[in-house]
This record gives sequence, C-alpha cells and structure tokens, in this order.
Amino acid sequence: MSWVFGFLMMSVIARAEDPASCPYFVERQEGTQIQQIWSEGSQSCFFSITPLNAYVDLIYRDHLLTSQGLFMVFNSYGPGSESEKTASREFYLFPRLTNQFSHKWDLGRKELEVVHITGDKFIFDSRKARLKSLTRAHVTVANDVDPSNRGGVEISNYQGLLLDGGFRVGNAPTSDAYGQSIIKDKIGNQCVVTNKEVFYYNASDDIIFRFSDKEFLKFLRQRCPKLSP
Repeated sequence: MSWVFGFLMMSVIARAEDPASCPYFVERQEGTQIQQIWSEGSQSCFFSITPLNAYVDLIYRDHLLTSQGLFMVFNSYGPGSESEKTASREFYLFPRLTNQFSHKWDLGRKELEVVHITGDKFIFDSRKARLKSLTRAHVTVANDVDPSNRGGVEISNYQGLLLDGGFRVGNAPTSDAYGQSIIKDKIGNQCVVTNKEVFYYNASDDIIFRFSDKEFLKFLRQRCPKLSP
C-alpha cells in the first residue's frame, strides 16, 4: 500500500484497545487480498482490501479501514514519485460501536463483505477489490483510477455522521493542519472545520483524532449547532 499504510501505522492514535481483538491475518480469494494488522505504536487496528494485480502496472485503487472509524481510499497512478503518483481520499464514520472488524466471503456472488467498527457493511467485488455498496449510504465509484476523480469514491446520504477529509495527492488529506474537512449529518446539513480543530498534530507530525464519540458530540453541539448527530 506504499506510503499510506506506513504513514497510518505511525500516525493514527486510537482509543485504548486490546491487541487480542486484532489478530494478524492475510487472506486471498479470486482477485482480492485482505489483511488485518495491529499497530503497537498507535494502539489501533487496520484492515486493508487490495487488488491482487496491483503490482502489474501500479495503477490501482485500494481501501483501508481503521479502528478510529476511518475509511481511506488510496490511489496509485503508476510508477514514479509517490508525491506525484499516489493520492488518498479520507472519510471518518460515526458513531464507532466496537473495536473489531469482521468479514465474510461469498464466492457464489463473487463478493466480500467487511463490517466496519461502525457496524456498516462494505461490499466489494471479490474479483477486483472494487467497492460496490455501503449500508446506510449511497456510494458512487469511478471506473478509472485518475487524479481528476478525487480518489474515485464518493459517499452520500450516510445515515450517521460523516467527516469528509477530502482528497490529496502525495499525502493523507488530513495531514494538512490548516486544510478543511466537512462534517455532514444524515439529513444533509454540513459544517466546515479546520483540520486542527478535530485532529492534533504532535512534534513528530502524527495525526491524532482529538475526541471520543462523547467528546466529539459535545464539540459539535458548540461548533456546529446546525448538525443533528
């Protein structure tokens, strides 16, 4: 997963969790590989969904879920500098209900189901690791892996609370402390925040989501009173 997986391994600080809830594994079916890994440094769990043919021309899209509630769409645009040939789109989903992921393969339907810590089910085409649907939301997926489509995945009408961190070439979009993220509620209200309001950046440039769900709700009531979280 190039720079983005290593970056997240060091930069996302989760709630205190038990490593036993995140056993390491790798599975491959048809055209998809999934991997779960625990990060001792960040005390968080990562679940990635990657096309098995990604290495062929380095033009691919894959996906990462974390126990912070993150859903990241990572794009590789071919060989070359990572600062120019990689990009990512970030979404944080709330509320976070647990610290464990689950998954199952349906080989008859050629699908992979991954259940996020929010309880949302992500359905992928297991032949090519392509996202097909997301419960409690509408998902639009672009056919082409191209910088012009901002990661190629759009989530709308999410029936929870969604923080859209945006899109950025060469790095995670929320790594820009002075960039902006958009928080959206299930009825379409939006609130624009500066990243440093919801993420903390330490001396090592780690990105730390500031709030538990309870604290985040309190923040939103003051900062974004028009939202209905």
